[in-house]
Amino acid sequence: MTMPPAADTLISALRVGADIASIAQVTSWLGDLADEHDWPPAMRFGLELSVEEALTNVISYGFAQSPREPLIRVEVHGLEGGRIAVHLIDNGVAFDPTTLAEPEAVDSIEDARIGGHGVQLMRHFLESLTYRREGDENHLTLVAAPARAAG
Repeated sequence: MTMPPAADTLISALRVGADIASIAQVTSWLGDLADEHDWPPAMRFGLELSVEEALTNVISYGFAQSPREPLIRVEVHGLEGGRIAVHLIDNGVAFDPTTLAEPEAVDSIEDARIGGHGVQLMRHFLESLTYRREGDENHLTLVAAPARAAG
């Protein structure tokens, strides 16, 4: 079994393009890291789903009005207690997804609004979701923790 990384250790980093094919590339890379570092299945699932959702939003909306060449970096850090942080850094338009309100509850699936559920899903699977704008870059940090053993 692989030892967990020391607290706040960069495990790996990847640069990708702002196209839909990059989502599969990042998901595969993240899966390889999960295998290599023996992440618990629930933590791996939550991170992969959350990163996929966040990247989809960045790629779909983050560069529509940006005159610059799109740049996206993904960094994976090990934290205390076996927790993992994924930092998504892009030079798209400023957008803080953590300010989005949860969608309204509806009586039936037919009444549900399409879209707007991704951040709610991320909040469910992640320990924390934080955003900051630094210069011309968005920094979205997703932190997942291993499930606590039932006791």
